[in-house]
Amino acid sequence: MKPVLKILLYVPCLLLIAFYLYVLILGFHPHVSDQYRAYYIDHTIPVWPE
Repeated sequence: MKPVLKILLYVPCLLLIAFYLYVLILGFHPHVSDQYRAYYIDHTIPVWPE
């Protein structure tokens, strides 16, 4: 296989891996409002604040 073709195959794979790592990081460190965090993530309030 030609070296240029190998590079063209590896680039999309590396981009996909980088995207999945980014999504994984966002999953562990979500940027949400305090109300959303208290209700859905921490379960510290019983009802959604109106």
